[in-house]
Amino acid sequence: MPPHRLRAFGLTCIATVVTATAMLGGVSPSRAAGNVPAIGEIDQCIPLTRIKRTKAVDNQTIVVEMRGQDGWRKMDTASRCIGLKIENSFSYATSLNQLCKGDIIRVLGTGGASCGLAQITVISEENAKALMKK
Repeated sequence: MPPHRLRAFGLTCIATVVTATAMLGGVSPSRAAGNVPAIGEIDQCIPLTRIKRTKAVDNQTIVVEMRGQDGWRKMDTASRCIGLKIENSFSYATSLNQLCKGDIIRVLGTGGASCGLAQITVISEENAKALMKK
């Protein structure tokens, strides 16, 4: 069984505890160079190595800025994740090098609510910036 990784995401940086195998991750085949996803496309997973930063815009929505030409994503939780907006940081454990629909995130800080990811959607930069102004 592959080792588990615990990652914690915050406003401007990604604090991570990773095993050496995490460094082997890369762009998924469906996201190879020149294959930029369309706005509105639903992703099942996003590669951890492609995440640049995250911002919780409310207790159910996280905006993800991707590295390079991968654009932006909006991750929605299945239910309200108490404390997500206030703490603006979360962690998760995975044995994969991806964050996927159905994965459980845990709010860092007081409370430590756990929530499942319901959907990951490709959004435009304009949409991302509008959401982050909330």
